[in-house]
Amino acid sequence: MQSLDHRENGNEAIKRGDYISAWEHYTEGLKLTPKDPYLWCNRAFACLKAGYPELALHDSANSENILTEYPEQDFKDNIDLFKLKLKGKYRIGEAYGVLGLPKHAAFEYKACMDLAKKEDPSMKSYTKNDFNIWEKKKEDYYKTSLLHDQFIQTCQITEAKKRHGFYKFEGRYPWDKRNEERTSEKTIEKLQQKLDSASNFLLRISKIRFNDSDSEQLGLVVKTTINKSRLTLQEDPFLTAHNYYVFRCDYCFQELNEPGSTPYESLNLYEKPKKVDPYYCPKRSCEEVFCSERCYNLSLNLYHKSLCGKDKEIKEIVDIINSDNIGVLHHLMLTVRIFAVAKIRDICPLDVEEIKHLCRFTPVSTPFRGKMIYDPSFYEIYLNILRIIEVSRFDLRYDYWIFITVINMVLPNSFPGPGDSDVIDTLALYPLSSLVNHCCIPSFFDAQYLSQDYDSSPGPIRDNIRMRCKIDDVDNLFHPARIFFVPSREIEEGEQVLKSYCDPRQRIIERHSGLVTTFGFICKCERCIYENGGANQEPVNWHFHFPVIPDWVKKYDN
Repeated sequence: MQSLDHRENGNEAIKRGDYISAWEHYTEGLKLTPKDPYLWCNRAFACLKAGYPELALHDSANSENILTEYPEQDFKDNIDLFKLKLKGKYRIGEAYGVLGLPKHAAFEYKACMDLAKKEDPSMKSYTKNDFNIWEKKKEDYYKTSLLHDQFIQTCQITEAKKRHGFYKFEGRYPWDKRNEERTSEKTIEKLQQKLDSASNFLLRISKIRFNDSDSEQLGLVVKTTINKSRLTLQEDPFLTAHNYYVFRCDYCFQELNEPGSTPYESLNLYEKPKKVDPYYCPKRSCEEVFCSERCYNLSLNLYHKSLCGKDKEIKEIVDIINSDNIGVLHHLMLTVRIFAVAKIRDICPLDVEEIKHLCRFTPVSTPFRGKMIYDPSFYEIYLNILRIIEVSRFDLRYDYWIFITVINMVLPNSFPGPGDSDVIDTLALYPLSSLVNHCCIPSFFDAQYLSQDYDSSPGPIRDNIRMRCKIDDVDNLFHPARIFFVPSREIEEGEQVLKSYCDPRQRIIERHSGLVTTFGFICKCERCIYENGGANQEPVNWHFHFPVIPDWVKKYDN
C-alpha cells in the first residue's frame, strides 16, 4: 500500500468521524513518507478532533517545518500548497486554544492573518469569512489572556506563575498497544526472576485491583511470614538524575570536591559521606563529571554516549526545568535519560525493558476536572532532547505522544534520592521498588543508603539499615541511592508490601493533596475512610484560560 492510499483511507475515516482510525492511517503513511506535510497536517486535524490538542501542536509544527524547505515559487504556483501552510498555522492556534493557552493561541491566529495578507492578498487560498473567523478568535483569546494580566496587576502579584494549560491523559493514548503488555504473564515472569534475586525469594509479583477501579495494577506480595525489621528487598536504581545545583557524580549522586574547595570528610555515620575528587569525562568537549572511572563506564554504556559533549544543550533543558514554578517539570531530567538509553539501544523509549511495565499517571477528577497540567515548555524540551540525542523530529519511534507517555510514566514512579536542598535535588527510578503500592498505614519502611528521613535524626530502622550497609558494602560498590525495604511489623504470608508515598504524620487533606498531584489518585485505605476531610477541587478561574468555558469543566460543576 502506498503512502497516498493511507492518506485517502485516513480522509475517509475523518468523514465517518472515526478520528482514531484516521490517526492510525496517517501514521502508517508517515512510516513510508515521513516528510509528507499533508500527512502531518491531516494527522494534526485528527488529533484535534479526537481531543488531543497537545499532539496537534507537534504534527502541525512538523508540517510547517517541512514546508520551510520548499522554494517560495512553489507556493505561488500551487494554491493547495499555500492552503496547507495556512491550515498548519491555523491548527496550531486551535490547539493552543483548546489547551487553555490563550496568549499563545492569539499569537498564532495573528500569524495566520499576517501570512494570508502578505502571501495571498488576492485571497485565492481563503475566503473573507475565513479571515473574519481568524480575526474574531484572535481578539477573543487576546481578551481572555488580558483578563489574567489585569488580575495579576490589580492584585499586585509580583511573582506570577507561568501560564499553563490543560490536557487529558487517561493512562495511554488509544493507539498505544504497549499498555496492554504491561501486566501480561510474560512481563510478570521476567520481573519475577529479577525480584527473586532482589528479595532473596521472599516476594512475588501479583495483580492488584484497588477499590472501585476497573484496571489492574502490579504489586508485591509476601511469600511467607516475615519478622519485623528483616531486610526484605534491596535494589539499585536503573536511572538517576539531579538538578545540577550540587557538584555530584552524574551517575551515582556522590558529592564531589569542587575545584579549589577544602576536602570534606564525614565525622559521623549519619552525616554526608566523604566527598571525593571528580573524575572528568575523557572527551575534552564534555564537561560532565563522575566520582570514578567505574561510574563513568557504567553511565557511558547506559546513557552517556548519547549525551556526551552536549553540555550546553543539556544546560538549556536544566534551566527550563529549574525555572518551573508550577511543579510539572522536575521529573523531566529522567525523561531525557530514558530517551538517551533508547537511542543507544536503537529502540522506542516505551520499549526500554526496565520501564515498560511501569504504571502511567491517570488523574482523578480532582484537582483539575480530570485533566493534566500542560506546560508550554514541554514541546521546547522535547525538541531539545531530540537535538541532543541526534534523532529526527520525524522519527515516529520518538513521536511526541511517546514523550508525553514517558513523562506520565516517570511522574508517579520516580523516588527522591539523596539530597537536602529545598527543591528536589536528585531523582531515581527503580524497576522493582516502583511496584510497591501506597497505604497511609504502611506495613513497610523504605530507606536509601544516603538519604534523609522525614525526621532530622535517624530512626532505629534507618540506623540498622545503614549499619548493615557499612558492614556489607566491603568493596564500596553500593549505589548511594540503593533502596532497602524492611517491615515495620510482622508480615503474614499473602500480605501486600505497602509503603506511604507521603509523610504519614500529615493530616488527610495534606496527604491527599500530595497524592492527587503527584500520583493521580485519592487514597481509600482504612485510615482515610475514618478520617474527616480529603482533597478538594482547587479553585481555578477558567475565564483566564478559555473565552467560552469547555463542556469538560461544566460537567464537574453541575
